[in-house]
Amino acid sequence: MSKEFISKKSIYDTPLGDGKPVTSELRRDCYAVFACRHKFCRDVCPVFIEERDENGSSYGFHAAILGMAEGHGVLSEMADASRLCLQCGACQLRCPNTLYTGDFYGQTTTTVDLVRKLRRDLVAQNTPPTNWEDVVRYVREDLDREASGGDAYVKWAEGLGLPNSGETMLFVDYFNAFQTTDVPRNAAKILKAAGIKFGILNKAFPTLGELYENDKEAWLEFGKKTIEALKSAGAKTVVIVNPHDFVFFVSEYPKYFTVPFEVVYLTDYLGKLYEDGKIVFKNPVPIKATYHDPCTLNKHTLSWEAPRKLLQALEGIDFQADDHVTQWDYCCGNGLNSFKRLLPEVSYKVGIKRLSLAEEVGAEKLVVACPHCLDQFTEVKTKSGSTIEPVHILELIIQAMGI
Repeated sequence: MSKEFISKKSIYDTPLGDGKPVTSELRRDCYAVFACRHKFCRDVCPVFIEERDENGSSYGFHAAILGMAEGHGVLSEMADASRLCLQCGACQLRCPNTLYTGDFYGQTTTTVDLVRKLRRDLVAQNTPPTNWEDVVRYVREDLDREASGGDAYVKWAEGLGLPNSGETMLFVDYFNAFQTTDVPRNAAKILKAAGIKFGILNKAFPTLGELYENDKEAWLEFGKKTIEALKSAGAKTVVIVNPHDFVFFVSEYPKYFTVPFEVVYLTDYLGKLYEDGKIVFKNPVPIKATYHDPCTLNKHTLSWEAPRKLLQALEGIDFQADDHVTQWDYCCGNGLNSFKRLLPEVSYKVGIKRLSLAEEVGAEKLVVACPHCLDQFTEVKTKSGSTIEPVHILELIIQAMGI
């Protein structure tokens, strides 16, 4: 276990609050950002680009907490500033602490963890951000689904004949199972056509990041149940359909308990199947397309190659996309956790900006690999009248395979 990992866990597990002291570790962390005069974190922040409000930037968050440490302000004064973070992770990648000094000092800037901490601590002292009731309402939907049990969760897999066990398991969260059902269904069809034997859980537990921000202990308890259910099903490899879950499985859960199997994101898994000849593209896909990197893949887990390789392999496609580093300052506007429910109008601005960038390269379709991006862009297209059609990469793979 690295020194950095231990440091970050201790920093973010110590509650902040009005009248509570800021720990020396967190103070040092914040000073490392405050002392920066480059402010690269602002230049790549999709929200700062639209709103020009430094209070919601990585620099602003860290400077404010350092001010608290010096007695200049309290946590509740940061309630609405905490709404301004998408948790896309771009600022972390651009921070000089991460780029240049992380290995030397055993320290990196992790703004996403800090913002989660701020929101949890604000909720704990009953001074939540404005519109937090919308976040709680959204969390309640998943909690009610989990409590009700029944067959509703697996309805998306109806008629596919999938077992509830296997060494390879396809993990589907509630968002996919209830709101974007075509995504897991297409994933299952592709895996079956490739000859993969796999199973699905007959009951899932909430994994959504909004719960992580609202009730961390409940989120962790559900996480343990999810891991145990997959382990009991015989999982040696778990293929994740939602990249938000992928971040949690590979980056968050391991901070608190063991994940006893390999975790791989769907596009990486499909990319390997294509390389091995188990996925064959038979039909042309004659479209003009560009690709949107989900923040959870490109910025949080550095997984950006497989979707591009799959798209480039499609016959007939006119494909061009910005490189993954350029896309560090792009986002669909949904955010990793609560952003869209806290600031829906800014969420729309970020989303329409991304669609306009797709229009500029002459694309007809904006390909995504994240169900949240698909949901967000579809909503923004409807509201704006944009000519760009968002499409999940699985739809194109289904078309090319002829299944």
